[in-house]
This record gives sequence, structure tokens and C-alpha cells, in this order.
Amino acid sequence: MTALGFLDLPVELRLQIYLDFLADCQTVQRRTQPSNIHLRLPHTCRQIDQEAGPIFRRYVSLLHEHQIQTFLHSHPSQLPEIEWADVANDGRVLQSAGPNREADTPLSSLYVALGRMTSLKRLRVFQCRQGLPYPLAQGPHIRKLGLHFERALFPKLSPSLTRYELQINPETRVELFDTVSPDKLVAMRLSGNIVSPPSSEALPVGTFAAVPALRYLVLHGITGNFFDRHTLDECFPGARLESFSYALGHRLGFEIRNHHLESLATAYGSSLRKLVLLGCSRLSTTTITHCLQNLPALEYFALKLVTVDELRSNFVLSLSLPPRLAVFKLQVLNAWYAIPLREEERGLCDAIESVVLLRDAPLHHVCVCFRTQLMVEDGRQERWARIARDRGIRLAVGPWQGDMADRM
Repeated sequence: MTALGFLDLPVELRLQIYLDFLADCQTVQRRTQPSNIHLRLPHTCRQIDQEAGPIFRRYVSLLHEHQIQTFLHSHPSQLPEIEWADVANDGRVLQSAGPNREADTPLSSLYVALGRMTSLKRLRVFQCRQGLPYPLAQGPHIRKLGLHFERALFPKLSPSLTRYELQINPETRVELFDTVSPDKLVAMRLSGNIVSPPSSEALPVGTFAAVPALRYLVLHGITGNFFDRHTLDECFPGARLESFSYALGHRLGFEIRNHHLESLATAYGSSLRKLVLLGCSRLSTTTITHCLQNLPALEYFALKLVTVDELRSNFVLSLSLPPRLAVFKLQVLNAWYAIPLREEERGLCDAIESVVLLRDAPLHHVCVCFRTQLMVEDGRQERWARIARDRGIRLAVGPWQGDMADRM
């Protein structure tokens, strides 16, 4: 029998392979911006170029100024086709002499490329690591430099993005919704030092831009006090969240607290299907319990809890309420300066066995991480493995977070 070649496969299967390959090329690990390796494949042969070219040309990754200039001059016809872009933004703008901020000009030509991407819907922004040297870029006419993150991307209002993700360092200052329009945003990932933009006639001090289409929100590695001073429903008015993910991401980062979780459950409890909380040390177990009892649509729950002085409420017992729950992930450890709460942790383990593993409707996936002493006593880990095998549950015991925060 003659072996089939790639081009002998059905065209529908080849198209799916192209999409899967492109998805792999877009994967982010440790905030590293993807390259344009996907654009090499269409050069393999004419048929692959005809089939894969229209798919691959919808995405581009611009890492530095030389690449931006090359792309602007070599592929001008491709710019209007781009729907998804990954860009590196250094945030520098040349400030005008007067008070009119709209006259500021970005130092990089990135804004020119973005302005020509008329079909752009999804934008991921990464830390710039190869910025232009200012004196060489400006020549004899030196203007004062300023840092305005979003104005360096879009000097004026942005196109109608549906997805806006920041994969930047926690120290980078971002004036949220300064020029990026929030009206059509469905998914958003925020990182960096988030601050509110200067007040205007449209948005006076103390009010925030409405995000009526927002359904998926990730906060990872946030610094500054923007979220400390407001509840989540105040920061994102009009949203109807279906997924919320939080990860501390920085030792001096924003720590989610009880009033944030309470506002989340109150404002979005009826619609929230996924809740991820990683690196939480300021949440009380009583608040966690109350929150879970008010999330009837919850399907995915992941919690990495750092205990300090209490585990008063066994919040796992409340998980019998969400009937659609399919994924449960829990890791409990104590802060380095805190006394281990072994009896309370043992109670959580007992509740996981009775409420999660032996639940009438078996879950699909369970990940747990407790101290080794708790897992070996009374053969707990072996018993859990046997229960999971008999009930068709995919069980993982041990640290499960890994690069989960980067993939959020």
C-alpha cells in the first residue's frame, strides 16, 4: 500500500491542520511573544499557499521596529486582512508643546501598522525589548518624550477590538481605556500597573468606561492601587462575566480581597461559569463559602489558597450546590511565616472525598495538592485514585498550577 502524503488528505482535514498549527504558533509561555514562524509554511508549495495563505495572513506578530518597517513596506496589501496581531509596545510618545495630548506622536511606527489593520479584532500587547534609540530616531529636532501606553498604540481611538490582552511586566504603567475603545470588548486580560485615564467630559472622576460586551476577564500580575480602591463591578460596569481569572503574579501585586469576591458573586453570580483564583492569601474561607453558594452556573473552579491564620469554614462542602461543576482544582499551603493548619486541611480532604469524588454526578477532572503527610495517612491518595478510576474521573495529585497563569 502506498503511503498517503499530506496533500493526499481531504481538504477539510488539511484546513483543520492549518488552524491547529496556527494555534500552536500563537501560544504564549512566560509572557514571551510568538514569532511569525507560521508564515513560512505557505512558501512550501503553491497549493499550500493557496489553502493556508488566507488563514495564516490573518495573524501577525511584530516584535521590534525593524520588523515593523519591513512589514509596512513589504506586505502593505496584507495589513487590511489581519484580524489578530501580537505587538511589542514601548509606550514612548513625542509630546506636543501645548496641552493638547491628541497631538502627541508615538516614537515607534507601530501605530502606523495598527492603523492600517482595518479588520483588527484581537490584540495582544507584549513588553518591548528592542526599542528605537531616541536621538537617532529623532535627528536634530528633539521633542520631549513621555510614556503613554495606549497612545503609543493608537494616538486616537482604536478600532472595535473584541479581545484585548496585556502580557507585560508588572511595573509597566497602563492608562486603561485611554484610547482603546471598550465598547465591543468580549475578552480582556490585564497586567502591569493599571491606572485610570485622566478625567474628561465623557468620563468624570470616579466613573469608568462601560464594557457591555465583556464576558471573559483575566487579572494577572497587576500592580498599583487601582483595584484596591474599587470593587470589580465598579471597574467594569455593564459587564456580564462568564469567566473570571485572577493570579497574583508579583510579590507586590494587587491581592484580591473579600470585597472583590463579594462584588463578583453579587454582580455576576448568575452568569459566572469559570472561576480561577491563584495565590490568594487575603480571602477568608467564610467569604469563599458564601461566594460558591451564589454561583449556580459554575462549571470550572480552581483555587490556590495561601493560609495565614484561619481555615474556619470548610468551603468545599458548598460545592454540592453548583450542579454543572465539571472541573475542580484546589491547592492549599500556608504562608512561610504562618502555623500550618493541619486539622482544618484534613477536614478539607475529607470533604473532597465525600462531596467531590463521591458526588452523585461525577466530575470530569479533579486536581488537588495538599501536604504529603495528609495524602499518605490512612491510604488517602491510593483510595482517591481507586475512587477516581472506578467513577471515570481524571484525577491529578500534586502541584497543578504550572504555567496555568500564563495560559489564562
